[in-house]
Amino acid sequence: MPATEDPWFTVLPDREESTDVARRIHDTRGGAHEVSHPSGRPWLIGRWPPGTLTVGRSAGAAIAAFGEHAKEHLAGGAPGLTAPGSAYVMVSEGGRVRVRGTASGLRRVYTCRVGGTPVAGNRALVLAGLTGAAPNPARLATRLLFAHPPWPLNWLPVWDGIDAVPPGHDVVLDERGALAQARWWRFPEPMEREEAVAALRTALSEAVALRAGPGRTVVAHLSGMDSSSVCSLAARTGADVVALTAAQPDPMDEDVLWAGRTAAALAAAGHPVRHEIISARECPLVYDDMLGAHERFDAPFLLLHHRSRLTHILRRGQAYAPGVHLTGLGGDEAATMMPTWLPTLIRQAPLTGTRHLLTAAAKNRWPLRRTLRHLVSGRAYDAWMRAAADRLGRDGRGVDGPALGWDLPPTMPAWATPYAVELAAGELRAAAARHLPLAEGRGAHHNLAAIHGGCQMVGDFQQIAAAQGITLSAPFFDDRVIEAALAARPRDRHDPARYKPVLADAMRGIVPEATLGRTTKSETSAGAVMGSRKHRDQIMALAEDSLLGELGLIDADLFRATCRGPIDVLTQHRRIEPTLACEMWLRTVKEDERVRAGA
Repeated sequence: MPATEDPWFTVLPDREESTDVARRIHDTRGGAHEVSHPSGRPWLIGRWPPGTLTVGRSAGAAIAAFGEHAKEHLAGGAPGLTAPGSAYVMVSEGGRVRVRGTASGLRRVYTCRVGGTPVAGNRALVLAGLTGAAPNPARLATRLLFAHPPWPLNWLPVWDGIDAVPPGHDVVLDERGALAQARWWRFPEPMEREEAVAALRTALSEAVALRAGPGRTVVAHLSGMDSSSVCSLAARTGADVVALTAAQPDPMDEDVLWAGRTAAALAAAGHPVRHEIISARECPLVYDDMLGAHERFDAPFLLLHHRSRLTHILRRGQAYAPGVHLTGLGGDEAATMMPTWLPTLIRQAPLTGTRHLLTAAAKNRWPLRRTLRHLVSGRAYDAWMRAAADRLGRDGRGVDGPALGWDLPPTMPAWATPYAVELAAGELRAAAARHLPLAEGRGAHHNLAAIHGGCQMVGDFQQIAAAQGITLSAPFFDDRVIEAALAARPRDRHDPARYKPVLADAMRGIVPEATLGRTTKSETSAGAVMGSRKHRDQIMALAEDSLLGELGLIDADLFRATCRGPIDVLTQHRRIEPTLACEMWLRTVKEDERVRAGA
């Protein structure tokens, strides 16, 4: 497998025309594996390492799982579409093909048509190569938004002619060439506190046990509460756990201190781990070697500036020849109650909700009058999207304030051209007219949007790891874990005096008690400032001869001038990271002979 290409697969319907499409896939992406339908026609075509794909067969039917799953689940062609872990599941039966990703969004499904035949797959880039698709400049303009494009813009592919199946939906391909979607996942019904705590404890324990166990060597990244939970659970499976903690250059960072306490307490409890600390001097800073990012991502990788740091940690852990690298990524999205939940909490428990609202306002320095105005706003999601579109050309004005809306208000960078602002605003308005929120209520919608957005980032991290033959696993993003975390009632998920109270209670007796009492979270802006100084050459190299400038999306002269001066890591419309990510993505697309670059 090429060093810069991670596993991929395509799914074809059970029809004669699929034979020609299969031939085209093999011609376009050489060296692919193939699995047939029960009829003998081509079904699954792709490239994957041994053990990634499991296929079960029975009379007239076949089921396959691709990803991290319990292989015995498909033994003998067992029916059903629910597999433990995090995996794609595909079923071929009676001429119909059903493809399911995950409700969390970590396993994404894309679709397109090749000569009239529907094709599904896990990589938009692969499908773009089959159809000759080009990047869509309007979709690319939305990727310049900070902090992120709001739902569904962060989910829509940046390629013309490629569609993305919404998380929690199946896609069905039939022998007639039809393509349909069907929703299978719903926001979980609320549980009482004790039930929710037990459900989260069970789900996370099973998710970690699927990847770790006696006789296995695993690397567990160890820093805050989320990674401490995963590491502690892995240690209790009897696995040989190597815990890695990467120090930050900020002397006020406490992750190394707390990780050491966690490792010592685990050893005292009879569950020792091998704890390795990667010094701040050794670990790359933010912005290091961005020009070396030659992975072919489906869309701009918005955490590109952290790529070298992650790669270094992965390589350090790989020296122990582990079966998997476990990360606590996803814990924030799953276990934190965001302020957008406060209106719901106030309706359910007025006294508790009001107390929490006043605490949040004081902590975040929200003016009380503006806080109350945002609280009682009954603006629907489509109206919120249109208001966000109207605000884009205001250099960030109006984005600060109480975070009680449907999402964080997006803003375009100061160097975006009026053309780019117009394109992004048009996408926001079009989405407002066509798409509903992910759930009823601002809190539930924002929570799901954050989960789906976090899955996209982790998926890109996993692609970086897979290109080096490394499995990076995020148990918090397993569907069963997400469901258990979301089932906890808002009044139980939030406590101003405690950090992630439901997760803390779920991990009591597993994570050392001292670790569960931690109330601080590391802040990494110092590393970004230091990295921008040390690696200014990388930043300037991406600012020169800008392809975004050629497309008319940024004022290249203004962006270069910005990159020469002090890098602002706090002001939203001065953040350079999305622009750098889009620029590097366009360059890698241009280098790929199998896709057509340019609009």
